[in-house]
Amino acid sequence: MDNLIFSCIESRIEDNQNLYGCFKLGPFYLNQGLTIANTLRRLLLSDLEGLSIVFVKIEGVKHEYSILNGVKESVLEILTNLKQIQFKTHSIIHKPQVAYLNVRGPQIVSARDIRLPLKIECVDPDQYIATISADGSLKIKFFICQGKRYCLQNSLKPVIYKQYRKILNIETTNYLFLDAIFLPTQQVNFTIEQNSELNKEFIIFEIWTKGSIHPKQLLFKAINEIFRILLPFRKFYSLQKVKASKYLVQTPLSTKKFRSPTRKYHYILSKLGSSKFQRKLSTLDISNLNLLVSTYIFLKKENIHTISDLLKKSKKELVLLKGFNDEFLYDIENNFIKLGLILKK
Repeated sequence: MDNLIFSCIESRIEDNQNLYGCFKLGPFYLNQGLTIANTLRRLLLSDLEGLSIVFVKIEGVKHEYSILNGVKESVLEILTNLKQIQFKTHSIIHKPQVAYLNVRGPQIVSARDIRLPLKIECVDPDQYIATISADGSLKIKFFICQGKRYCLQNSLKPVIYKQYRKILNIETTNYLFLDAIFLPTQQVNFTIEQNSELNKEFIIFEIWTKGSIHPKQLLFKAINEIFRILLPFRKFYSLQKVKASKYLVQTPLSTKKFRSPTRKYHYILSKLGSSKFQRKLSTLDISNLNLLVSTYIFLKKENIHTISDLLKKSKKELVLLKGFNDEFLYDIENNFIKLGLILKK
């Protein structure tokens, strides 16, 4: 299939946490779209990893039905609030990461008061935890893990006991377990769009995430997960050479006409340099760039929604924006270079 499309039609920030993205994928042969869309949707909603608080230790608390002096909420209500906190990381986490909360009243306690490990960030620092009066205090030790799906505390306890029994002294410490919500995805919808001229199908995906990852990155992860699951089965094929089927998906840049890297490179440059391509490119949503989530959120909050909006800004104008930093500038310029674009000075 030539002229493959993977395009972001629209993206926006729904609130402090949720990110929305609408994407068009295709073309696919008739009746393939529904099969592919269903598979990706199931993966997006169940098989992608996220972070969650799995268990905690609250000073002065032996069980979840306890009440803390000077704290408005019961322990059960505090645990419910902790389940709502979303985290993000750019690393793979193999063992529980420890975070701390140590505050004295009077104070309204939120997620920003938690001291997190360097590799973990909080998506919404304003997420409410508890209210403490003048004579109260709250000390919590958190254990954050990486996992998949929604895990009930009853199923998590045996796993934690087995793997980290010696390290955590679980038998002598009163740990409180939570129902862990690892899912980074909030909601996924799709529709199948028929193209009578091409006699092909396109998939329109709508994805809402909880803010820890951009919908585009999540969709890429789901596609890679399909390959990770299915590619090992290639070993069952015969070792004899198999002719490439005409149905194999090939992009225009991977076909035989590009026998040398130089010709391929010049083809890309010619595409980027064409005025028609540049006009179409400038109208695209900034989600079509491979920006960091932090860069994307900052630009959206500054009402910079398309590549054209970004091109209208000079470096000086961007630097003067409150909260803009060198990391954002490097991220934008690095993406622009790949497209043959340059920010105004």
